[in-house]
Amino acid sequence: MNPKLEPNIHDIHGVLVYLEKRRTRIFVGTLTGELNTNKKQFYFEYDLKYLNSKAVIPLGPELPLTQQYYQSSTLFTAFQDRIPSKDNPAYLDYCKALEISEQENDPFVLLCTIGKKGPSSFIFEPLFLEHFSPADLKKFREELGLTLREFASLFDLSFSHLQRIESKKFSGKEILKRIETYQKFPEIALFEILRRGGVLHSDKKYELIQFFKQKITNSLP
Repeated sequence: MNPKLEPNIHDIHGVLVYLEKRRTRIFVGTLTGELNTNKKQFYFEYDLKYLNSKAVIPLGPELPLTQQYYQSSTLFTAFQDRIPSKDNPAYLDYCKALEISEQENDPFVLLCTIGKKGPSSFIFEPLFLEHFSPADLKKFREELGLTLREFASLFDLSFSHLQRIESKKFSGKEILKRIETYQKFPEIALFEILRRGGVLHSDKKYELIQFFKQKITNSLP
């Protein structure tokens, strides 16, 4: 058996947020997103246990503790403020110290390296891609009861690319990363269904909404 490879920074596809106190570290929530589409989307979800705890603080003014789930077409300010400007004279030194390229533009990589610690007590840790495979894609699609064409239309993906990925003629790494996000975070998939579900028959849309709502309920502590 081959030894398990160490995660690479380019396998990062999200950020885990913790609140670090003197003796404890509390899980706050997860930042994920779609970075390789014409319309970028970022999603932040508070951990329900954190949201219901006493004496906790919001991650930022635009992320109050009044709801669990947030979506934005730009990186939330609470995260953006943790990435130093490339005009900062020390920026190159930061990158060298953490062994990343000064040309790195992936916000998740930047947040988990040079933005990991900041003036607040919030700490950022990487959420790694777990090598979602073409077989995983097909299994997920069939679990939803969707044809390739329906799946492509619902999630705004290229039908031909999906077809080639499932037949293992195209790696489709970025597409697989995006689909893995839908599988792991049902709230994001549900958002897409509510937004684009009109491409499906109304009965199928209703079934999918119920399917993901049940997944969300099952994930609650």
